[in-house]
Formats: sequence, C-alpha cells, structure tokens
Amino acid sequence: MKYMLNAVQQKAVEDTEGAVLVFAGAGSGKTRVLTHRIIHLIEDKGVPGYNILAITFTNKATNEMKQRLSDMLGENAVWVSTFHSLCVKILFRNAERLGYTSGFSIFDETATKRVMQRVLREKHLEDEKDKDKYRYHISTAKNMGLLPDAYFNLIRAKERDAMLIVEVYERYDEILKENNAMDFDDLLMKCRELLSENEDVLSYYQNKFRYIHVDEFQDTNEIQFEIVKLLSGKWHNVFVVGDDDQSIYGWRGANVKNILEFDKAFPEVKTYKLEQNYRSTQQILDAANRLIKHNKSRSDKQLFSDKKDGVRVEYLFCTNEYNEVDNVVGRIVALKKQGYTNGDFAVLVRTNSLTRLFERSFNSMHLPYRIFGGFRFFDRKEILDVVAYMRLIVNPSDSEALTRIINFPKRGIGDTTVAHIEQYAASIGEPMRKVVDEIYDVPGLSPAAKGKIAAFNELIGELTIAKGQMKLKDFVAHLVEKVGFEQYYRSQDKEEELARWENIDEFLRYVEETTEENEDLDLTDFLQTLALNNEVESEDEGEQVTIATMHSAKGLEFRVVFIVACEEGILPSSMSLKENGVEEERRVMYVAMTRAQERLYISCVKGVRNRFNRQEATMPSRFVAEAEGEQPSFASPKPAPYGFGKGGYGYGKGSFGSRADRDFERMDDYSDAIPHEGQMRIGASTNNTTIQQPKKVYNKTTEGFVSGAKVRHKKYGVGTVIIVSGTGAGTTVTVAFKDLGIKKFALMNAPLELI
Repeated sequence: MKYMLNAVQQKAVEDTEGAVLVFAGAGSGKTRVLTHRIIHLIEDKGVPGYNILAITFTNKATNEMKQRLSDMLGENAVWVSTFHSLCVKILFRNAERLGYTSGFSIFDETATKRVMQRVLREKHLEDEKDKDKYRYHISTAKNMGLLPDAYFNLIRAKERDAMLIVEVYERYDEILKENNAMDFDDLLMKCRELLSENEDVLSYYQNKFRYIHVDEFQDTNEIQFEIVKLLSGKWHNVFVVGDDDQSIYGWRGANVKNILEFDKAFPEVKTYKLEQNYRSTQQILDAANRLIKHNKSRSDKQLFSDKKDGVRVEYLFCTNEYNEVDNVVGRIVALKKQGYTNGDFAVLVRTNSLTRLFERSFNSMHLPYRIFGGFRFFDRKEILDVVAYMRLIVNPSDSEALTRIINFPKRGIGDTTVAHIEQYAASIGEPMRKVVDEIYDVPGLSPAAKGKIAAFNELIGELTIAKGQMKLKDFVAHLVEKVGFEQYYRSQDKEEELARWENIDEFLRYVEETTEENEDLDLTDFLQTLALNNEVESEDEGEQVTIATMHSAKGLEFRVVFIVACEEGILPSSMSLKENGVEEERRVMYVAMTRAQERLYISCVKGVRNRFNRQEATMPSRFVAEAEGEQPSFASPKPAPYGFGKGGYGYGKGSFGSRADRDFERMDDYSDAIPHEGQMRIGASTNNTTIQQPKKVYNKTTEGFVSGAKVRHKKYGVGTVIIVSGTGAGTTVTVAFKDLGIKKFALMNAPLELI
C-alpha cells in the first residue's frame, strides 16, 4: 500500500514489531502516522482488526480516529477507545473478580459529592472550611494508584491531618463498595488491580491486543502506563506517539517522565522523531524552537517547515491592559481589510480572568466571538453566583437566584432542606424568600436547619439595607466581601479555585468601569445592562474570533494567534514559581505559539496591570526574551485605527507595533516600570511619581543570588529569586513572593538576605 508520508513517517508506519516510540513535534502529523500504521497492519501485514487496540485521550479524538479508519477500511474490528472506556469494558466483563457485580454503577461528580457529605457528617467534619481537600486527596491517591495505607506513608510527613485524610478515604471507598459502585478514578485503578491479580484475565487481553497504540502518550499518568505495560507484556508490540514539549497537564496527574523514560520500561525501543511541521511558517517555528530549548527535561527536537516565506513574529508591549486590548482589536480590524475573516483569529490567555476586557471590546466593535472550552466571562459560575445575590436583593421573588446561593459559599444547608422550602412555598402560593423570612414558622425542619437559614436571611437583609446607602461600585465590593467569596476561594489553595477568585476580582473592576461611565447607575439598571452585555449577533456562527485559554487551545490551529498578558506572575504563573513548575509553563507557551499558522503576536504590559483589585507593576515574561533570542526587542507603538480605551469606546490611546518602523528596547530597560527600593509609588497613574530616599548598601557581592535561591526581604518576607540580570553594582534581582507577587530590586540597595 502506498502512503503519502514523508520518509520518517513512512519508517515509523512500517516498523511494526516490538516497542516503537515516536516523538511527534507540533503539527507533524502524528495522528496520520498512527492511523496509517493501523491500516498497514491490516492491509499489508494481514493482522485481524480485532487484534489491534488504539487508545486516545478524549472522546472527540476517539470518534475522529474511528471515522478515519472507517473511511479508509470500511467495516473494521479495531478497538479504539479512551483509557477510561477501555477499563469500563474490561471491568464490566470481569467485575465479580473484584467483588462487584457486572451491573456496578459509575458514580458521577454529583453522586460522589453526596457520598463525601455522608462521610464528613459521620466524622463530624461537615462544618470544616477546607473539606474539599478530602476529595482532592482521594482523587490524587487513586490517580497515583495508592491504597489508603500507601498514601498515608506518602503524605504523613507533610500533612498534619494525614491520618484523618486516610480515614475519610477508607470510609469513602467502603460506601462505594456497599453501593456496588466505582467513581471515575476507580476505573483505572480497579482495572490495573484486575489485570495484576488475575493471570487468566490478563492473558486473555494480552492475546486479544497483539498490537497496542497510544496517542498523546505525554499525557499518561502512572496507572495508565502500568496498564499499557501489562497489556503489552506478552507480545511487546506497543507503539506510542506524543510530544514531551506539549506535556501541559501535570496539574491533573500527567507524568512527562513516561515518555522521556520510556526506554527504561522497553529497553529495545526504536525511536523516531517527527520534526517536519505542516502547520506553521518557519518564522513561527524558529521562535518556538528558541523558547523550548530552555527546558532541560526534554528530548531534543528542531521543528522545520517548507513554509519559508512567512512574516516575522511580532512582540508588542503596552502601557496597560486597555492599551493591550487596543493592540489586538486594531490588528484584527486591519487584517480583516486584507482578507482575513473572524474565524482566522485566536486570542490566547493563561487564565480565564484575562478575557473580560477582550469580550467587552469585541462586543463594542461588533466582532462575534466564542469562548472555546469554557464560558463567556459573565456566564461563569462564580460570576453568576455574585449576580444571583444582586438579583435576589433587587427582586425578592427570584426563587431561582435564592436556590442558587442559599448554600453558597457553603453554610451547611442541604439539598433536602432547600427542596422542603421549595415545596412548602409552592403549597402556600408564596415565593421562597417569603418562606425564608418566616422560617421559624415552617413545619418539618430541624432547629439547626432553621438557624442556618435565618442567618442567611439576615445576611440578605443587611445587604438590602446597604444597597440603599452606598454607591453601586462600593455596594458590589461590600457584597463580595460580606458574603465571603475571597475567603472561600483562597482557603482552598488550588489554582482553579484561585482563578475563580481572579474572575470575581475582574468583575469588580467591570462594575467600577461601568459606573465611571454612568455615575447615576443603580443596581436595577446595572443588572439590565449586564443581561444585555453578552449579546453578540452573529450572521455566521462559524465565523467568530476565538478566545481561549492556552490549555484548551491544544490541538487547534488558527491563521493568526495573539498570545496576550505574557508577564511574570501570569506566564509563568505565580503558582508555578512557588512549585518549581516553570518548565511546564514554558511548554504551555510553546503549545500556544505553535497554534499559529501564518501570523503570531506576543504581547505584554510594560507598566501597570490591574490584578487582585490593585494596580501591580509588571515586567515581561522570561518567555518573551527566550522566544525572541539573546537580545529581546519590542515594537514601538503606533496609534491603532480602532481603539478601546478606559472610560469609553471608539478611538482610544491604543497602539500596535510594527516591525517596519520600530525602536527596540532591551529587556534590561524595563526596570523603570518596577518600583525599586528607595522609590515610593504615588497614586495609581502609570506615570510613576517617585520620592528618592537615601540609598543604603545592603549587598556588596552578588554571590549566591541565582535563579531559584531563597531570600528574605526585611519588609516582604521570604521569596524565590527568578531572574538575575546585570553585573556588579548594576545587578538587579526579580523575586517572587507568595502573597505579594513579583518584585524587582537593585541588589546593592535592597534589604535582601540569602536563606
């Protein structure tokens, strides 16, 4: 059979016996190679389809591969599935070996939450603030393949209540077993257990799956790799495809070492590297190659393309986030005049909280857009929760809003209690708020439940009074503080929960901006404005600008990509700086860059960005310098034809860079945007007014001040050095502090000491 493949792809397809590892760079056609290898096995080697297994990571990828095989082979018996689907089929057929019946239930998130609530009630932990940590630990343990005792040994040195965590884990699993049920994490763990402890079952599947293929191998966790090793243990015909440079899911258990150290499990492995990219221009690939080479834990690859005649990557700097939005919108409008359409553009962000200004600007410019892999800013759960409080205060008859927030943040008011109030309200023909107002007269509820509901009602009453006494922006900020949103999300210390608080903080800024434009706006009018804000008419649903997080954009491609907010503390994230996760953050940036086919814009704010309800000095991400090369440069701004500036729409002070007319600035020159020791910021303007203080020499030598070093600042506490630049008396250090973010200092004059 003749394949339209390049030489390396062809060799990988035809190498069918034994272990084969394919490092497939971004856009190098890995799925095509995997699909054609299966076709080669069936049509050229005579292997029956039922002896072939192909494992993918998403249902979408599974369906696409099935369709490709069907188009090229017609009816076939190749088993294509995700890891979880594979395990479900094996478990249902052999459930009794593990003490389950073949009709066992798979508990979804709602069901597992109820089980957890039961366990916490039994152990008198239902009022504990950080009770979500138990679900987190149980999921982590199962993804690592650890039973309670083994997990206890792992965490007892660093978790104060390790014994309690394990007790909750044990009881949680007991209840699942009593219900003849497994949760989603159990599917992998129990399948591994089944295959490990039942030789006849393992032998059956080893003989059935003589040729095993795994796509996106860099995203596997320990248990998934163990399942692959078990199934391939007889024939050793395992073919894995992946790209270590695109391993960006470590936070959910993926282990990049599985692909980097594959040869330890399969010493006779044959390795191929797919380095020819069919998506991007060489200009884009050169920047991506320069960036990713800074990672130490990787297999060396150098992507190349036949598309040599591309435009250079443009690096844009902006004075603030509004100016940055102007850059993007101005570019989109200009490029559309050259023939590009809305669907050709993508704006990629590191966190969801960064999308709001872009959404607002696109609305004002009548640019239809979609939020890929997520929700529009105002459709996100945390925003809807805040708005629900506001709705209930304006409209006490809004029972949907009341139901949504009566137990959020958690107050110990259960679903059964809420349902009872709802039914009682219906029986007397009154809204739920009326029943809540008179809760002590409602039959059928315990005194404890009535007390919790009364406390909620008192909160709503206090907020209703405050509404009439405060200006809108002050009231909304007061509401968020009084309800306790920040405390709730920050107490969980998980990146996704902190991101939710960032979104609420961004919402507060939206309220402030809206009231600046209309000082007389009241809460009722604001809610009406909010309801209309997210409406964008689109004649063609498919022709929309895409806004996406960098993680959700993996696997996609666009003619034009804007990567925005490339600043220290955002990309790499402040969480990664604390947890030594910079290499994964660099891979996130690499994935974002390699989504671009023709044009790539990398943007950052050099000045001040509003974050966490305060203005923060910013500095460009180290990734910007790495992508540009040894001497990073930024395009000088020119007026954008269509601006979106703070305080209104239309022609703002926006700008976008142009390489045809540029005035380069070195990264070292950005220190003027950062408040140093001896300077005190006055006001909130981006034009820093400073008071010079007498400078005292604290560090006469730079010895020991290296990236990764721990330091203590007299005022700011303990931090981690992330960048050291300059020499001698001109040395500067950039330090990440846990609660204060990123700060840059002149080393000689900064009260820093090495720890």
